[in-house]
Formats: sequence, structure tokens, C-alpha cells
Amino acid sequence: MKHHIIPLLLLSALLLGGCRKDPQPVAPDTPDTSCAYLLSEGSWGGNDASISLINLANGDITLDWFDAANGRGIGDLAQDLVHYGNRLYATVFTSNTIEVIDPATGRSLKQIDMGSRGPRYIEPLGGKIYVTCYDKTVVRIDTLTLAIEAACPLSGMQPEQLCAIGDNLYICNSWQYDANGNSVYDSTLSIVDTRSFTETALITVGHNPGRIKALDSHRLLVACSGDYGSHPAQTLIIDLNDHSQRPLPVTATNFAIHNNTIYLYSTAYDAQYHPTARFYKVDPDTLQAEPILQSHQTSLPYAYAINIDPATGNIFVCNSPYTANADLYIFSPDGSLLHKAEGGILSSKIVF
Repeated sequence: MKHHIIPLLLLSALLLGGCRKDPQPVAPDTPDTSCAYLLSEGSWGGNDASISLINLANGDITLDWFDAANGRGIGDLAQDLVHYGNRLYATVFTSNTIEVIDPATGRSLKQIDMGSRGPRYIEPLGGKIYVTCYDKTVVRIDTLTLAIEAACPLSGMQPEQLCAIGDNLYICNSWQYDANGNSVYDSTLSIVDTRSFTETALITVGHNPGRIKALDSHRLLVACSGDYGSHPAQTLIIDLNDHSQRPLPVTATNFAIHNNTIYLYSTAYDAQYHPTARFYKVDPDTLQAEPILQSHQTSLPYAYAINIDPATGNIFVCNSPYTANADLYIFSPDGSLLHKAEGGILSSKIVF
């Protein structure tokens, strides 16, 4: 069960004594390395999404940090969280809001009403945040005024993750229901020029692309889930110079990138739909895959997040079964378990 919300007085003492000595927002050029933020999606219709605070020194988690700071929850199905400048931005899909948060205190600075767009994922660039929405647009929001400036229509199906390289956004077009209620799958990435804020081209990839990150200044890493039939899942490195594609030797359910190394887990299910997650490091140049966290595999069947602390290289994994709170595991770069703590419902991302 979820912990009781920590009273504001105790929360303030924890933040001042354990995580932050200065309660002011973090300046863009002086990022805080003592704490990280844990996003938990919550259950569908449960209105129990949450943002919690991780003390990186000892691995302790202050559950429901946002709730305690605001006297309310963040909403239904928190989809994404980014730290940009001196603010946190969270998309809350079913509630159709974007929450703008002070990272020092957890207080909401503004709740942006997204109407019925269905906000999904966020990419910051040049003083703006760009948000994919299930109305098949990407929305641009100014981070000074916190106003929606424009929406760019996309020609693909429901968009998921996106990333920026140079002035371009690269957006995964995933799937949708047809007129008969059957799932149909896209196989393209939209390219959006942020200067004109128009879709300029499509790149054909595998079926149902959903996760994407920039590997470097000219390469993308894209995870395609497949159509659960004749088109299997695959994970691709795409060279933007010629749009050539190289598949990874293992398929990523989710991934992170750190120091030109791909960290991923690949989840498979048996006949009774029991999952097993296997973890790897992959060199994107040689495509050599090295198993990692093998001695901890039985503890992580419901892996739902993998993120790397950029300051230490520590590996953060959330094991998130659907029937209980998640557990956050923190491993050293060599795979030794450093800390374990209870997270929220369907913990899905750690933000540093």
C-alpha cells in the first residue's frame, strides 16, 4: 500500500537537512546532484499518479512528495517528467494537464490545461518544451509564459516519444484503433522542423515505434514494439546522414544512454504471461551486447524503468508489478546493489 503523505513540516525538514540546504529553485547552470525525482504513472482511472523524491546519498525515497507540497495529487496517469532550466514539467495523460513544478519545493507553479489532446511525452529545446499528444499533434509551449504557442499536425498515428537533434524533432508514430476497434500499427518517424514548426518528412522504421533517444549528433536509437504478429519487435540505430538502419542484437523494451553506451532491458513472457526481464549493455558502434545484472534478474521480472545517474553512472531500475507498489533498485556501474526502496504505483522514470 502507499505510504501516508508526509506532513509539510516534516517534508521541509527532510529537504533542508538531507537533500537540499538551499530551498531556492536550481539554476540551469548549477544542477542539483543530491536528489532525483521518481515518476510513478499510477493505475488507470485510479487518480494515484505521483512524484517522489530520491535522496541519492542513501537511496531513501520521500513518497508522494508532490502531494505533500500541494495538498493534492498530480492526477490520473502521469506519462512523462523532465527537468529543464529551474522547473520540472510533467505530462498527465488522462487528466489532460501539464504540471509545472518547482524542483526545490515540489510546489505547482502552474497546471496547463491541455483540453482533450492527451499529452504524452516532452522534449525541451531552445526555451520551449515540445509535447506529443494523442490528437496527432506536437504542441509547443513557451517556458517563460507557460502558454501554448502552437500545435503542429502530424501525418502518422498516435505519437509517443520524441527527441531533438539540431533544429529537428524526431517523433515516434505508434498505433491506433481502426473503425472496427482493431489495433493498427504505424511504422514511421515524423521529422518536424522547429524553426517553421512543420512536419517536413517521414522515416520508415519497424512497426509500432514508441521509444526514441539521440545517440549523438547524427544517430537515433528507436525501439519498435512490432505488431505482435508477423512483424516482430526490433531496436534500430538510424544514421541521419543517409537514413541507414542497423538493428541491435537484442530488442529493447526500454533503454537509457550513458557515455556512448546503451543500457537496456528486454522483457519476454511465458505461456502463462509471466515476465522475465534481461539486462544488457550495448556498444552502439560495434553492436556488442554484454549481459548485466544477471544475479539480480529474478528480482526484476516487472522492470518498468531504467535510467542512469549522469554524475555517477549508477543504474536505476524500477520493478513495477501491477498489483503492488514498485521497488526502486540502485546498482553501481559494476552491477552491485547499493540501495533498494519502495516507490509508487507503476514507477516509470527517474529524473536527475
